[in-house]
Amino acid sequence: MHEEYTYRLFQQAFNEHYEALCKYAFTLVKDREACEDIVQETFLRVWEKKKELIGTDGLNFYMFRAVRNNCLSYLEQRQKHAVSELRSVDLADAPGETNREKESGKDYQTLLNEAIENLPPKCREVFVLSRVSDLSYQQISDTLDISVKTVENHMGKALRILRSFVRSKQVCLAPLVLLTFY
Repeated sequence: MHEEYTYRLFQQAFNEHYEALCKYAFTLVKDREACEDIVQETFLRVWEKKKELIGTDGLNFYMFRAVRNNCLSYLEQRQKHAVSELRSVDLADAPGETNREKESGKDYQTLLNEAIENLPPKCREVFVLSRVSDLSYQQISDTLDISVKTVENHMGKALRILRSFVRSKQVCLAPLVLLTFY
């Protein structure tokens, strides 16, 4: 009975955190398939070796930290094997979408990705944890082993850079950023 309950809690945690962890991993790895593999392997390790975390508040922090570390290990391995090119993901065309709709959607998504890519690595990581993964500043601080004040500084810097990027492109990206991250 206890094993069944633990399994249900594990499934619930997987369903709640999988997408946010994949988005976070993507900010580091830039390869959707690798991100999914990393997140799935991390969940598998929790099931096999860290069952005591299942159903606790500590699981969320552990998962973000473990995914970050696994992403960094993945990047190191990939670099050692001299793999320098990332796979591109072909997205299936949605039926009924016109070329103009597809292009404008890609333009906004491309601009949004470019804006986030222009952030310094630590600012990008803090921004994604805050806006994509919806972690509080305190949670980000605990996950990255930095002070809350440092998190605040990174967020301020990230928002300044994003505003500057939007102005330089003379595009109204702000509504898109708000829709994407909320």
